[in-house]
Amino acid sequence: MNAKKIFSLLLALFGEALIIFCFLHFGKNLQTEILTLNIIVSTIIYCLVFVDVIFPWVNLKDKSQKQIGSFGLRWFFTFFYLLIAIGVMVFFNTVKPIHFTNQIIIHGILFFLLLLGLFMAFSSSDKVREVYIEEKQNRDRIDEMKKVTKELQLKLDTMNNIPPEIISRINELQENLRYLSPSNNSDALVLESKFVEEIRMLNNCFSDNPLNIEIVISNIKNCERTYKERKQIFSN
Repeated sequence: MNAKKIFSLLLALFGEALIIFCFLHFGKNLQTEILTLNIIVSTIIYCLVFVDVIFPWVNLKDKSQKQIGSFGLRWFFTFFYLLIAIGVMVFFNTVKPIHFTNQIIIHGILFFLLLLGLFMAFSSSDKVREVYIEEKQNRDRIDEMKKVTKELQLKLDTMNNIPPEIISRINELQENLRYLSPSNNSDALVLESKFVEEIRMLNNCFSDNPLNIEIVISNIKNCERTYKERKQIFSN
C-alpha cells in the first residue's frame, strides 16, 4: 500500500471518528439504540462517499472500462439512498420521533434497495466487459487475417522472379482487408479461419522450387473468393 492510500485510509478513519464524536456529543438525548442506529447509517453514507477516494471506481488499466457502463445505476441508487436515509434520520428523530423498531425496519428496507442497486450496477459492469471481450475477439480475427497476409507480402519482397500479377493480387488483397469490418456472425468466424488457412497454404507454395504458378494462382483465387464471401457478412 503506497503513501497516498495510507494517508487516504487515515483520513477516512479520522472522518469516521468525527462522525461518532458528533453523534455522541449532540445526540445525548436520544435512546442508545437509536443513537447507535444513526451512527451505523451515517457510517454507511460516509463510506459510500469516501470509498472512491481510496478505491477509485474507474480503473484506467482496464481497457474494457466496464465501470463506465454502470455509473448511472450506481450513482442513482447511491444518491437515492443518501438523500432518503438522511431525510429519515432527521424526520424521525426530530420532527416526528418513532419507535426504534420502526426506524430499523425503514433503514433496513433502504439498505436493501441500496444493495439491490449496487448488484444491478455490478451486473451491468459485467455485461459491458462481456461485450468488450466479444468485440476484441472479433477485431483480433480480422487482425490475424491482415497479419498472415502481411507476412506473405514480406516474404515475396525477399524473393526474385515473382510474376508481377501475383504480387499485385496479393497487395490488392491486403489493401482490401482494410475495409473489412469485425462481425459476431458465426459464418464470419468460419470464413475468417478459412482465409487464414488459405493464406498459409499460399505462403507454403512459395517454398516450392521451382515455383508452380498454376497452384499459386489457384490458391490466390481461393483467398479472393473467401474474402468476397466474408465481406458480405455483417454483425447480427
